Amino acid sequence: MTKAYINGTGCISPQNSIDSEWFFDTINPAKGDYFDAIEPSYKEFIAPNLLRRMGRAIKMGVAAGNIAIQQADAKKVDAIITGTGLGCFEDSERFLLALLNNEEQFLTPTSFIQSTHNTVGSQIALLMKCHDYNFTYVHRGFSFESTIQDALMLFEEGKETILVGGIEEHTPNFVILNRRAHKFQEVTLNTPIWKSTTPGVQMSEGTACFILNKTKTDKSLASVDGIQTLYKPKTSADILNKLHSFLKLHSLTLADIDVTLMGFSGDVNFDSKLQELLPSIEKESIAACYKNVCGEYHTASAFAMWTATKIIEKQKLPQVLAISDKTPSQIKHVLIINQYLGINYSFTLLSQC
Repeated sequence: MTKAYINGTGCISPQNSIDSEWFFDTINPAKGDYFDAIEPSYKEFIAPNLLRRMGRAIKMGVAAGNIAIQQADAKKVDAIITGTGLGCFEDSERFLLALLNNEEQFLTPTSFIQSTHNTVGSQIALLMKCHDYNFTYVHRGFSFESTIQDALMLFEEGKETILVGGIEEHTPNFVILNRRAHKFQEVTLNTPIWKSTTPGVQMSEGTACFILNKTKTDKSLASVDGIQTLYKPKTSADILNKLHSFLKLHSLTLADIDVTLMGFSGDVNFDSKLQELLPSIEKESIAACYKNVCGEYHTASAFAMWTATKIIEKQKLPQVLAISDKTPSQIKHVLIINQYLGINYSFTLLSQC
């Protein structure tokens, strides 16, 4: 399968990732047991007459997409592919609450229209006047990974420039309900996320968009060499075997990987296999994490890919992400091992151009 080149990125997260100069130098802690995304002034990216009708997920997706487009200096794209686990949750909730409060009468259609999962991709297409391939994946923990897989296949069919993105939002009611279900826990930055012995995650939200090109250009920041998903592996040994096979397809071994970003969530029930895998990773590579600064959500792997791209671009592993004591002298290959709820696992390989 062909590789893709990342020519532009846009990321809205609980950190100051909207600032192109920011590189994990200052870290914003969670609000107790969950993170909120730091949102920009949307007037810079979206016309005010459109802005007032958009929910938060749409605003974040359109803004991040615009940032990626501007960075890549892309005049047009051949496809727009988005991934999301919950979709436009705020608008869905708003419509359902209106349905209950108004006893199913006198309902305005705006929230319903804006609540569909593909609204973000549609809005980006309308703003870019893109009438080509437009698809949204709602595959839970594989939602963003599916966008990359689709993009790589489209490149083989002749597409040249593709926008991909992972979008997620939460609401106060969503936080309250998950807290009642004991799915959250409060973790400080001083507590190693990969050593957790307790259940619960720090739920979060965010958006990351990328302009992918089939061919390398002077704008290229890194290449996406391949991606593979793994559903419900039984043991950590199964994950390791699949990982070796994945790297072998790209003529690499684990020793060739300079940095391995691992998706520890802080919940021991979900992280146990990664905890067992960690010694094997550290033996050959340099291990790091990312959910200690972005939190856990369906498309957190999009933030991981943005982080991997920045690490390759800057040729530096931020200390706040480091698990291993070693420091990479050169960063040519970065591997992302993501997991969601201990069910959805994925490998994503990025390389220096």
